[in-house]
Amino acid sequence: MNGRTRWRGIYVLFGIIAGVILSSFAYADVLDPFDNMPMPEGSAMIGTYVFYQDLPTYEDETAGDVDIDVKVPGIIFRPLWFGPKLADKFSWGLNAVVPLLNVDAAGLESQTGLGDIAVSPFIFLVENESFNLSFWEFVYMPTGEYDENNPDTSPGLDTWQFQHQLAVGYYPSKFGIDWTLNYWNRLESDKLNIDYQDAIETDLILHYTFENKITFGGIGSFWWDLDEMEVDGQEVADTKGHRYATGINIMYPFAENVILSGRWTTDFDVENHTKGDWYYLRFVFLF
Repeated sequence: MNGRTRWRGIYVLFGIIAGVILSSFAYADVLDPFDNMPMPEGSAMIGTYVFYQDLPTYEDETAGDVDIDVKVPGIIFRPLWFGPKLADKFSWGLNAVVPLLNVDAAGLESQTGLGDIAVSPFIFLVENESFNLSFWEFVYMPTGEYDENNPDTSPGLDTWQFQHQLAVGYYPSKFGIDWTLNYWNRLESDKLNIDYQDAIETDLILHYTFENKITFGGIGSFWWDLDEMEVDGQEVADTKGHRYATGINIMYPFAENVILSGRWTTDFDVENHTKGDWYYLRFVFLF
């Protein structure tokens, strides 16, 4: 096996990890309508995400489509709490992301377990009836189960990840916009010396609320890697990629404190990433 072939094999192997597992984490933070709306101080909620990812192919810039047949069902718990306002003006709070998932890929042993847990403080920099601007800092810890002999289907990623997020909510009428801009900084894996790519991600929902309180939204989701992956300090060629997706979101409040939303997105333009469909149901309980 020559050096180029060896590196391409490593690239495909760990590209699956970055594309599948990281996306599982991101799914705890995908947008729903009115997500960037502050709650009164002392408020708390818990969001429960039941999700399923169907990713049949890996789009390789050089080799073309690679059949991987990855399926990732799981559940994510996300508690959130608003503290007393700072300087009687700024809403802030804390939240966490706790994923449990199963990762199944063609020809590999399926694994089920705890994914990497994230903790996150946040603060609203601007808030009024129609416009909100907030900043969220997500710290993903390498707490998930990780098998270095079978990393493709490990629920954890074996590295620290930092997601710096700027979020905007604009609700002038029955029409509304929610938008996030994320910078992902991912450190090096200890066990296998993989330095994952940093990335820019943005998620946008344009939504409208009908008289029966159903909110319907159209979604655009975009991911850009900023550099190449490195293994043992050496760059792996053609690992810098992108993923563009579109989809729909439907949300309905069953009561003042119980909200159900559903989301489907499909990847339509992919390079050096997994490609497929993404589904979830989110149950929100307000306290």
